[in-house]
Amino acid sequence: MLLFSELDKGTPIRLNVRSGEHAMEFDSVVRHKPGRQVLIDAVQRDGQTLNVKGCQVDILLAREDEKPIRWKDCELTCVSYKKEVYYALEGYNIGREFNRRSGYRLSIGEEVTVKIGHGGFDYAAILKDISNSGFAFILDKEVKGAEESFVYTDYTGLLGEREVNMPLHGKVVRTMPLPDGRMLYGCVLTQKNVLIGHYINQKQMEQLAKKNPRYGKK
Repeated sequence: MLLFSELDKGTPIRLNVRSGEHAMEFDSVVRHKPGRQVLIDAVQRDGQTLNVKGCQVDILLAREDEKPIRWKDCELTCVSYKKEVYYALEGYNIGREFNRRSGYRLSIGEEVTVKIGHGGFDYAAILKDISNSGFAFILDKEVKGAEESFVYTDYTGLLGEREVNMPLHGKVVRTMPLPDGRMLYGCVLTQKNVLIGHYINQKQMEQLAKKNPRYGKK
């Protein structure tokens, strides 16, 4: 658990705003912490502040080596502070870890080359994790227009001494800035690969065997 007031000033966050059947996501940043409230950047469109009153708002915090944290159903109000407009919420709001992708996610943390868009450019990336339904990678910079783009990368993992090659075809469904300035890209798989599930299962068994030397012994 994490209180919203525990976030440092300058921490990048993501707002998931839902109104009826419509859902939108916006980047924001923690700016000020006067009293019990925390002020974050308000969403601006054409010089106007987006009014989120009456909307359901979740706040997301990405973490590189851990599950993201979500503050659910936050009540945001527009306030003026030092001649600037911000969204304000109470600092006692509690955030909890959650898994945006169903299924177990296997941490990878290895360098790969990712192609973004049909006929797009290749980017040096870190493959953060894989699951039966998707994968995530990290780039040093933001790629404009990446959301909804098709991506491809090729990952070769080791099972014992045997190499397992897993082509990963996906679509970017979310992007999120990390505290160190890099960008995280979450993807859903567009082509299922039975090798992924087998590889994840075997790796889980390997990890369990390392934690419990008796595991797997006859």
